[in-house]
Formats: sequence, structure tokens, C-alpha cells
Amino acid sequence: MGALLSVVVPIYDVARYLTECLDSLAAQTHADVEFILVDDGSTDDSGDIAAARAAADPRFRLIRQPNRGLGAARNTGIRAATGDYLAFVDSDDVLPPYAYEVLVGTLESTGSQIVSGNVALFNSRGMWQSLLHRGTHRQTWLRVRLRGRRNLVYDRLACNKVFRRDFWAGHDLWFPEGVRYEDIPVTIPAYALAKTIDVLPVVVYHWRQREAGAEESISQRQAEVANLVDRFAAVRSASRALAAVGDRSLKNHYDTTALRSDLRMFLHLLPDVADTEYRQRFLELAGEFLTEVQPAVLDRLAPGLRVAWRLAAEGRLPELLTVVTATRTGDPPPAVAGVPAGLYRSKPRLRTALGSVTWSDGRLRISGNALRASVPAGRPGPMLRALWLREQGQGRRPLPAPARSRLLRSRAGQPAVDDLPARSGFTASIPVRALRSAAGWRPGTWLVMTGVVDRAGQPTTGPVQVGEIVPALPAAWVAPGVRAVPVLHDGALRLRVELPVAWATGARVHDDHLVISGAVGVGGTVPLTVTLSRTPQVVWRRYPTNAEPDPDGLPGQGGVAFSCRIPLADLRADAGPQTIVGTPAQGWLVGFATGDGPDSGGADRELPVGDGFVELHPAAGWPGLLVEPADHGQLSVRLLPAGPLVTWASVDDSGLTLGGACVTGGAPSLVVLRHATDLRDAAAPADRELPVEAVDEGWLVRVPATGPDRPDPGRWWFGFRPADDDQVCELPMSLRVREGLGLADAAGAGAAPVRLVPDRLHRVALVSS
Repeated sequence: MGALLSVVVPIYDVARYLTECLDSLAAQTHADVEFILVDDGSTDDSGDIAAARAAADPRFRLIRQPNRGLGAARNTGIRAATGDYLAFVDSDDVLPPYAYEVLVGTLESTGSQIVSGNVALFNSRGMWQSLLHRGTHRQTWLRVRLRGRRNLVYDRLACNKVFRRDFWAGHDLWFPEGVRYEDIPVTIPAYALAKTIDVLPVVVYHWRQREAGAEESISQRQAEVANLVDRFAAVRSASRALAAVGDRSLKNHYDTTALRSDLRMFLHLLPDVADTEYRQRFLELAGEFLTEVQPAVLDRLAPGLRVAWRLAAEGRLPELLTVVTATRTGDPPPAVAGVPAGLYRSKPRLRTALGSVTWSDGRLRISGNALRASVPAGRPGPMLRALWLREQGQGRRPLPAPARSRLLRSRAGQPAVDDLPARSGFTASIPVRALRSAAGWRPGTWLVMTGVVDRAGQPTTGPVQVGEIVPALPAAWVAPGVRAVPVLHDGALRLRVELPVAWATGARVHDDHLVISGAVGVGGTVPLTVTLSRTPQVVWRRYPTNAEPDPDGLPGQGGVAFSCRIPLADLRADAGPQTIVGTPAQGWLVGFATGDGPDSGGADRELPVGDGFVELHPAAGWPGLLVEPADHGQLSVRLLPAGPLVTWASVDDSGLTLGGACVTGGAPSLVVLRHATDLRDAAAPADRELPVEAVDEGWLVRVPATGPDRPDPGRWWFGFRPADDDQVCELPMSLRVREGLGLADAAGAGAAPVRLVPDRLHRVALVSS
């Protein structure tokens, strides 16, 4: 009898990375697993490292074979697998400890054939969200099909997934051998063949990006002819597989995404690669692929890409180089003789990026940027902006414009989000009481819409979309028993009105247990269980509740109370070592069920924090335990890694001061600011080192608001350098910053040049403007 899960790890000359990879596998909290190590003829010490691990840990098995390539090594591992589930790991990458527990647990719960989790990229400077997975894995989707979630074709990686092995074998899936980009011809058809798929927003895979001085990975060697040939072959294989499935719309959608992303990077390389063979081979491959693409696919592309691929299909290299050079920075394509004028036309599209979401005096205040996508970033021009809410759901009433929309003008000086210009910034204030009908409050969801009008009077409208950096999304109690909750759905901002039946009132540590207290609204039912989940909608564990009279209650809400005891030992496994800068926070979301689970008719729900909830920050003996609101105001539990901990912050006209108590391993030797948006860029602004001052209650560091030591503009993560290590680790913070602590708090007005802001992953960054 084999293990429940088989993980195939092909190995070839990765000695410098392999131990870190194998350590992350050995630390997996999912116990019923076998790791099949396939040494594909390594010429360095990789084989010896793998053999030592297999000898020391019976979960690891080693297979040796002559070098035949990644696809062949994976196929060897598949033949040796015995588990009911199948997964793959590249031997230079790492996984968080909960990865397979979450992935396999999801499939066990849903019965789907494939589950796919979010991906973070990392190097020695830090970790950041994979842009390919930013849009596909923003929220949980369970039991979906590819035709219903077509953007999943952007998720071509095999290693962030777990497959049912009977599904894999039933469709005779194998990786192509002797070529690169083995994932695409397998994952895209697998998505199309699966009856249902689960998609999780929690990061389950850390994908290494090799740096200068190290051997580049396959995906980083784009300028090689062999790389070009194999990429086109992989894309054509996936496209033909979708055609064989018989769903023409899926094939067309995949072809569109391939021309926008997979193949676009080679298109944009052409002006920089002087190799005649490379350019000629590109034209041949592009021409062959485009003969299999429907004409309507090109119509879906932006004008610059549309013109460029038309020229590539016709083999017009000089004109193609001119167009690519002009358009790869976002400018419109220049006129080219013989290209129909219709290819240059584009439908006006609104481009937005949400900057912040806060609450003040019962109003939802948002800021961000909005402009027409066709307007060059450097010349946005003056625009009028309107903001309004549109109620979602069948039978919902539209909101009349004068009462529930507000015309806004562009405000110079608003901070830019992503690469949108500051002059496109807007702020808005939404009075939530306007959503209350004459009959009273009722549940509902409203899409936040915006529109711009340019100098010519051309209007462009659309939903407010999030950018690359997703802000925190706090909820607010707007009336007794009524919550207003900003949420993201497919990347668009919505405002949801809820009438919760239960909520958390407090948390404390007692007798080696975390005790969560809660209340139930009038007429509600006391929850039978409290749940912990590492990702929304997928329960990790359930704990029974105790009902008892509520002597205090919540003002004006009445009801009864309940409590739940969670053994701290259940949480202790998550208190791992220090992590690199930018690592997503780990922890659990807290929910409840009125029955034993969905099968008993008691659906699992989020447990929001009540009005007046007191957050639990470092407790005696548990300095890294945080119980606080997460996105949507849902109760969350986190355990921070051992090490120094920021517990307070203050601000005055000179700048920011942060400090902590020496409760988890002493004070840091040095605090480091690392530029957050450029972790992947070796040419990013240099780290800023902040000296640590010892004080009676612990330690502190100062961030100046003026002078030569003030941080350059941008977003910065806090790190620290341990006394015995050169690695910069994440500096955990137990303080919660809701609206951005900055100099405006001290000065009373004006934009804060230095401020602290949270993100939706519960990290706190410094922003300098």
C-alpha cells in the first residue's frame, strides 16, 4: 500500500539549491506522502545529496537514470508513483510547510480532479507575487470548469498543483521528452479534460528566480533559438489539444493569451537580438502558428500587438521591428504601408488601480488611479471622474445617479498606483447609509463603478479594479447588527452589506488554549463548531463551542454568547524559522458552522469581528500569537516566526519611530529597509540600514522624514539582519495599521511624505512619497 500523495522531484545539477528544496518537502505537515527523487544523470553533488536524504528519511526514494531531460525524469517518477494523488516539484524551488495539507485536503473535500494554488516568486532579495497567478488566484473557486474560469490558461505551471492519479492515468497524460517547456502541453489539456477544478488564493509554491552569477533557468534563456522553437512547439501542442477537445471558444481564448503573453516576450525581444537565424526562425514559427489561429483572435488584441502579429504573419521583418520598438513601452503603433486602418482602431478601455480602502465617520473612503488605457502614461490630460454603485443580483434595484453617485475631479498630487501617473489619481467618499432602503437594512452587494471623460467629451466607464499591489480591505459595523464589507471579486471592488448571525467579541490565551469568545444576534443559533482555514472555503479543523449566557453582550444587540477553546499545540507547528523579505503571512481564517459542516446542512461561514473587538497581540509565553481582523473583517489567527518583533510605532514631524520588546530572541542587530516593488531587480535602490537603539523597554529604530537619510520614493519592506547571519529576514510586526500611520497624523493636513501602510496579506510596509 503506497502513500496517499506521490511527489515527483526531477534532479539535475542543482546541488546549490537541492538541500533547501528537500528540507521544505521534509517539513510538510501532510504526513501521508512519498517523495520520488529522480536523479537525471547529475554531474555535481546532487545525486549524493539526494541519496543521503533517502537513506535518512523513508519518505524519500531515489531513482537514478542517465540524463534524458526534465520531461523524461518526471515520467520516470510517474511510473514509480503509488499514491492516489500526484504532484511535481522542481528541485531548485521550495514549498511552505502547509502546501500539500491544503492541496490534498481540498481535493478530498470537493472531489475535483485538479487543485491549483497560488505562486510566489523569490530570489535572495525577497519574495513577491507571481504576476501570471495574480489574476487567476485572487480568490477561492471550488468545483469550477475551465470554460467557466477561462483565465486559468495563464496558469501553466505543473508544480503548484495536485492531480488525482486516476484522472492523470485515465487520460494517458505524459510530459513531452527532449524539449523545454514541458508544463504547457500537459497542464492546459488537463484543465480542459477535468470535470471540475479547485483554485486557491493561498501561496503553495515558491518559484525561484535565478540571479546574475548563477546558471539561468530555462525560462530565463529566452534569446536562444532552441528556447524559441520549444516555446512555440509547446503553445501549438496545447492549442491543438484544446481543438481536439472540441471546444473552439477555449482554443480561441488560449490562442489569444498565448499571443499576449507566452509568445509576446519573444516578439518583444526581436529588436534586441541581432541574430539573423533567431529572427528568421521566429518569422517561420509565427507564420505557422498564425495559420492555425482564427482571424477573430487577432481582433481581441490591442492595436500594437494586432499590427505586429499581422506583420509577423506576412514576414515583413523591417516593419515588424519598427512597430515592436515603438509599442513595447505602451505607445500606439506607427502607421505602416499596406496595413489596413481597421487594425489600428481600439475600443476605449478604462484602466484603474485601487490604492487604499479606509473608513471614516460611516463613509467608505477609497483612492486610486483611473484613466483611459489608450492615453499615454505621461500625458493623461485633465479628466472628470464619476463614481457610482451598481447593485448586483437579479431583481436588484439600480441606484439613482444624483443620490448615490458623486462626480469627482482629478486631484494633482494623489499617489500613483502601479505605473499609472499621479495626475490620474482620484479619491472618493461613499456614504454607506445611502444603501439603506425605506424598509431598513437588507443584505446586498454593490459593484463600485467609475468613469472618465476626456477633453473631447469621450466617456469611458468600468469597475474599479485592483492593481498589482492589493490594499487592505477593512470592514465596518455601520449600524447595530449591520456590517459593510469591501470585497474583491475577479479583481473588481464591491461593497457588500451583511446582517451577521454571529461574531467574535474577544480572544485570550488560557491554560495552553486560545479561547475565542463570540456573540449571536437576536433569534440566531449558537454555532456548533468554530473552524480554522488556511484558505477561504476549505476547512482545516473544527472545534466545538460552549454556549453560555452573555452577561455583557454588545450594546443594542442582545443575543447569547459562546466560546471555543483551540489547543495552542495545534498552532505550534506553524511557528517556523525566519523568512525572507516579502513572504506572505501564514495563519488561519476563523469561521463557524451551525451544524457539523456542509453535509449536516450547517454551511461554513466567516466569523467577523464584532464592534468593539479587542485584538490579541503578543501574550506571555506566546509573543508571536496575533488574533486580529483579516480582509473583510474576518477573524484571523497568526503565528509569527521567532525573532525580533515590532510592537509599537509613533510619528512626529521628524519621521517615524518603531520599536519592540526583546521577547523573542533579543533585539535585532540591524534593521534594513528593502525596496518592495523591485525585489526582482538587482538595480533597485540600495537597502537602507537603520541603526538599532537600546531603550529600557526594548529597542527602537528611526526613519527620518527629511534629509539625505530619508528613503527614496516607493514602498519598502522592513527586514533585519540576525547577529550571526548575512541574510536579511522579514521583520515581523504585531501592530495593526488600519489607515496608514504617517506625518499627516502629526501635522494635521497634507500628504505624509513617510507613512506606514498595510497590505491585504497583513504585512506593514513603509511608503515614501
